[in-house]
Amino acid sequence: MPGPAMNYKQIINEAVQKILSVIDSVIIVTNEKGIIIEANRSACQLFGYSIEELTGNPVHLLLPPYYREQHADALEQFVLSPETQRPMNRRNSVLGYCKDGTLVELEAGIAKFHTGDQWILVVTMLDITQRKQQQQELLRQSTHDALTGLPNRKLILERLNHALQRSLRSKLNVALLFIDLDGFKLINDNHGHETGDEVLKIIAARLLDQVRPGDTVGRLSGDEFIVLCEQIEKPELIANLAMRINDALKEMIQHQELNLLVTASIGIIIGHGQQYSADEMMRSADTAMYEMKQRGRDGWQFFNDQLQWQAQQKNSISLGLRRALEGNEFSSVFQPIIALHTKQIAGAELLLRWNLDGKAVSPEIFIPVAEMTGMIYSIGEWVFREGCKAQANWRQRWKEEAPFVAINLSARQLNQKQLAANFAAILQETGADPAGIVLELTEMALMPDVIESNLTILHQLADLGLQIAIDDFGTGHSSLTQLIQLPISQLKIGKSSVDDLENQQNTSVLIDAIVRLGHSLGLQLAVEGIETEAQLAELKRYDCDFIQGYFFHSPMHEQSFIQHMDHQVMKNN
Repeated sequence: MPGPAMNYKQIINEAVQKILSVIDSVIIVTNEKGIIIEANRSACQLFGYSIEELTGNPVHLLLPPYYREQHADALEQFVLSPETQRPMNRRNSVLGYCKDGTLVELEAGIAKFHTGDQWILVVTMLDITQRKQQQQELLRQSTHDALTGLPNRKLILERLNHALQRSLRSKLNVALLFIDLDGFKLINDNHGHETGDEVLKIIAARLLDQVRPGDTVGRLSGDEFIVLCEQIEKPELIANLAMRINDALKEMIQHQELNLLVTASIGIIIGHGQQYSADEMMRSADTAMYEMKQRGRDGWQFFNDQLQWQAQQKNSISLGLRRALEGNEFSSVFQPIIALHTKQIAGAELLLRWNLDGKAVSPEIFIPVAEMTGMIYSIGEWVFREGCKAQANWRQRWKEEAPFVAINLSARQLNQKQLAANFAAILQETGADPAGIVLELTEMALMPDVIESNLTILHQLADLGLQIAIDDFGTGHSSLTQLIQLPISQLKIGKSSVDDLENQQNTSVLIDAIVRLGHSLGLQLAVEGIETEAQLAELKRYDCDFIQGYFFHSPMHEQSFIQHMDHQVMKNN
């Protein structure tokens, strides 16, 4: 019955054609020579050809010219092989070549079957260009800074690791420059983060202008950048690069009628894979940068043996600090503060002491490490609690004759949004009178960053009833505008201004000016560092409120301080 059979075959063919026309995948049918004998609508749309243009042409037409010969050989080998199919998921992606020259990335599979005495090949393809672009964009987002487009920390470390591995073969050094902007925080706080972001983009562009092709410029976070250079033969070349970067970054930045200025502190480490790991290079460059900050900023500093020793010491101290709070290794001593007119003890400054493995560690060594590692927050709370406990004890013992307690506060602690809340809880816990506690911040640490957030925290502390003093006043660069913004009650002239007071006319003029300024603002004046009778005699010329120094008392344990106060109270009564 040929009639019905033919009708059935025709129906099947028509159904197959309809399926091919609506299916999303690209399907192309060729003979065993690779000549196209059929293509569905998706294939025509993707490659930009009509079915008439495709039919009779080699399938290699749909590949870039430089792949065609190679593809023809691979197709012939597949026809001759025992394989009947190669699925998409078992092959690498291929590039398709459209009629207009556009390249598309494709997943491709191929199968074959016999019809008559020859093979028929069926090629299936899926356009994955968009998916690949999305994957590449996701990869880029994970390895690049969103603001500047520079490599981020993850990619920097990856490139640094590869550079150190290559240095083992090339025997040439790798250089890492750790760049931290000076003064950027002020731009953010005074002009807003949008302006700050524009400045960071400009800085990124300036850094890219200074490096060689192939060098890496990256952004770690905030205002920290990295420059990675390979195949370094002479350290002086990197020193020259650092100088160029310093010069380039401190050029005036003009943005929306603003003239903005930043400088940079740069730490440099040079070495190879036998000397350092990537993490060690990063830490060393960071250490050198921090040393540059300590030396005055706007410059560059190499990491050397001395810095290496200091880094090891800081690491040891950092680990020790974490144990110190739990192991009761901290203690406090009190240096009496004298009222100049009565010559009697009016207060005491709490000074932190640390005994590590039986040896005293100077606060000048461990406090900067605590600030750098963030341990200053928990240490600062410990100190404040000790001061509050002492003040509450003294108030209970001596009532209205109880001296105040002066407690040193790190400017880093002002970064704690919960600082006032934490201190309020400690005041309630200990029963201390906030009016009997003076928080001292050094002028040098505070004044460069008198920003809105710091002012907010300082006002919150003052609202608790705590007194606030500026220590070492006269050594920084305060302006009257900055000074009157602060909720302070006391200025404290530091030891450096008192040394050789009796012989230096300029020092006398400075102290007189500070005293007059302080009193004009309604502030109390304190002077520390009095060690000689001549210094005391000179200070009597000025209308100071409090004096402090070894000439009167050295720091002492609380029990000794209580004995001195008991004697004073008994004598007064």
